[in-house]
Amino acid sequence: MISNFQLPKAEDESDRKLLADVQNEGLHVLRILEGEKCPQFCYSVGLYYTFGHPEILVMGLPPDVGHRVLNLAATRIAGGKIFGDYEKTDELIEGFECSFLPISVSQYKDYLGYAIWFYRSLKQPFPALQLVWPDKSGVFPWEEGYDERFFSLQRLLNVENEEAGM
Repeated sequence: MISNFQLPKAEDESDRKLLADVQNEGLHVLRILEGEKCPQFCYSVGLYYTFGHPEILVMGLPPDVGHRVLNLAATRIAGGKIFGDYEKTDELIEGFECSFLPISVSQYKDYLGYAIWFYRSLKQPFPALQLVWPDKSGVFPWEEGYDERFFSLQRLLNVENEEAGM
């Protein structure tokens, strides 16, 4: 359990669904559709509360795929796996390695709004990771030779890219 944390009170049916999923499944997955300024993405709420693990966001995958990837990550986490900053794994996307980058707190408002609501009783920000997937050749966005067509699907939300203006 997280010290000094209080579950928020549900204000509507969406809140009740999120709180029930966290209590019953360990997490709730939100699917955010593509907008003018942002590609589609999915993120978890509840991993930190339930398992002490950072929340996870994955961007640019079809919503059903992103949802499955987050549920698979949650299953691994429930079994004791801890995905760390800059860690690579081949356990979540068949045939590809993916990596985890810490999400800059300055990005939380734009990408993790419901998680902010859920964790609002905390005195400091909850931890969050972005699951980053490679292009079809297995090259990550920060590596030379990355297929630039995928930049529009996957923004990097970590501190280093923010400082570099990416």
